[in-house]
Amino acid sequence: MTMWPRRRRPRPPRRLSPALDDGQLARTITHLAAQIAAQGNNLAEANDRGALTYPMEQALRDPGHDWDRRLHRLLVLSAMPEASVLAGQWRKRDHTNADALLLEVYADIHRARSSGAALDVEGTVSLCRRAAELVPADPAPWVALLSCQRMQRAPGKAVQPVWEAVKARDRWNREAHWQMLHYVSPEECGSNALTVRFLDSVTVAAPLGCPVTALGLAASLERYRRVLTAGGIPALTARRHWSQPQEIALVDQALKTWTQPGFLRHAAAFADLNLLAYVLMHATRPSEAWPVFEAISAVATSWPWELDGDPLQQIQKEHRRSFRARNRPTDR
Repeated sequence: MTMWPRRRRPRPPRRLSPALDDGQLARTITHLAAQIAAQGNNLAEANDRGALTYPMEQALRDPGHDWDRRLHRLLVLSAMPEASVLAGQWRKRDHTNADALLLEVYADIHRARSSGAALDVEGTVSLCRRAAELVPADPAPWVALLSCQRMQRAPGKAVQPVWEAVKARDRWNREAHWQMLHYVSPEECGSNALTVRFLDSVTVAAPLGCPVTALGLAASLERYRRVLTAGGIPALTARRHWSQPQEIALVDQALKTWTQPGFLRHAAAFADLNLLAYVLMHATRPSEAWPVFEAISAVATSWPWELDGDPLQQIQKEHRRSFRARNRPTDR
């Protein structure tokens, strides 16, 4: 009797990875967390002469004009609980440093969005304008302005110049497109028709594999979630969303291309792969999701798994379900 070696079962992700596959950023976060834990609440003394902020400064400076990588790092660092305090201390030490201004801006915006804390919108906008003067080529101040305008429900005539300013600096800026997708949604300042027009204008011109590649799939997930949230009879049949020809084509195209080596090269590529794995599991295509889980490896993100509960528990559960289904034919 011939004994074939058993295929080793890869372990599900054991932690969330906001840095994704950015090694320098991950090391910066780990170092900061250790230093902050060692100092307790005395951040002012611990940060004497920039001991704590220097790693953040380095992480934001190293990408140079790689705006995609730089903004990814800015978003992740600003989500740290101590980001606002550290940015404020950094600004006191170097009040003309644009990175310090932007870190404080993004930290304040993140806190307002995640906890509902009040945001001094006028003061934040003023800091954005000042940062834009200090670094004219950087899209980050303008992306932050878009976020402020979303919170203000600003009219389209005010948003359009800011949107154009972002595109002039970084045509396929991922975060800006995500902000605009929400802004034109029926939940905010737009409508279903406006969302379709916006998506069409992007997908027609966007190069394959660029940072906004996942925008259409994210919008499809939002439509699916909208039906679920509304409740009633439509919610009971919401899963049919993924069997519509347009949605099947969208998911099939992503499945065909995104896992190819080198196709997704932007900083948030692993976040997009998490999105694709989530959609495949909800579309009842667990066997097809397995190559995506393999591509993800240990890089687990909060969104969109958090939509169904604890994100780490959800991705671990779906990882196991996809592994069990990997050799079964698709149900479609």
